[in-house]
Amino acid sequence: MIHKQKIFKILFLCTSLNFLQILPGCSREPQYIIFKTGERDQLQERAIKYCYGDFKVLEEEELGPYTRAHLECKE
Repeated sequence: MIHKQKIFKILFLCTSLNFLQILPGCSREPQYIIFKTGERDQLQERAIKYCYGDFKVLEEEELGPYTRAHLECKE
């Protein structure tokens, strides 16, 4: 009986630790894409693929010959 309780406690502890590892993975990461500066078609194509459809560009940041566009995906 004591052996079963120990196994149950260890199993419960491992399950709890796994759950805690998963939680940070569920947080939303910043949504952005990188495209060549001036190529709006590339921005639109990549944003549609990334957002699976409709999107809104919140901010654009130039990084040399490329631009990073922060997106809001609409569902």
